[in-house]
Amino acid sequence: MSDHSIWSFCYARGRLPKDFMGGCPVCSNQGMVDIPMVYSLVASAPTTAIRRVILIDCGFKSGNSMTGRKFENFETPDTVLAKIGYRPEDIDTLVLTHLHFDHAGNFDAFPNARIIVQRREFERWREVIATLPELSPGKEHWAVSSMDVEAFKRIEKALDQGAVDLIEGDVEIADGIHCRLAADTHTFGSQWVEVATPEGPHVVAGDCVYWYSNIERMWPPGYVQGNTWNLMGTYQRLRNVVGGERLRRIVPGHDMEIFSRHPSWTAGLNPVAEVHLAHGERSRVK
Repeated sequence: MSDHSIWSFCYARGRLPKDFMGGCPVCSNQGMVDIPMVYSLVASAPTTAIRRVILIDCGFKSGNSMTGRKFENFETPDTVLAKIGYRPEDIDTLVLTHLHFDHAGNFDAFPNARIIVQRREFERWREVIATLPELSPGKEHWAVSSMDVEAFKRIEKALDQGAVDLIEGDVEIADGIHCRLAADTHTFGSQWVEVATPEGPHVVAGDCVYWYSNIERMWPPGYVQGNTWNLMGTYQRLRNVVGGERLRRIVPGHDMEIFSRHPSWTAGLNPVAEVHLAHGERSRVK
């Protein structure tokens, strides 16, 4: 059976109302919370003949949140990946779980990576952007409140240049690594990534799950740009994949709990979590 190592990185920190992530009304009127901006690296086992190095999401180049508050502790991919001994040039595949700015805005920092996006995600956002008569309000417009329109135009150009693969539905992109479509959940064509290990599958969820508490309590967040009932269905699907007693095998999109539920260390400004080590992989925990 294929085996993989998984590391998750905080690359910046934001601050949002608690119910934005935890849901209304259970987390309403509870103030602001610090949240990590996260992406993850998956590498096939050291003994694999041809080792794959896959990045799941890539962060933004720079910017403010939809609340106008500037992100803190921002680190670039060369700094982040060096914490486990990798470089942006080492990434052969970049999976974008969805096209919100904090997950997809820095896709072109990885010169050797094939970029994978769900066709539904790309085409529906292209339709939305084309219908807006005025884009100058930026993130103050709900439709593009989590989009970087300039980055989307760069993705369009990369697609024209043949650097982007638009996939449809559930697709195995490498031995033991599957992209799974979660249509009309967090966004039009969000996807999560299932990673095989001998001990059972792990999931890098992107924003299909913001916090562990969403899937543990089966309570959706306050901010969704899709269908909340479909999101709840995805929670159940994820529980079925990893097992209801093994939810720590899911990597949520914005939860500091990632770094307390897994071995972790802080290097530079932000923490790194060692979610799973393939057999033969050395630990980087300091």
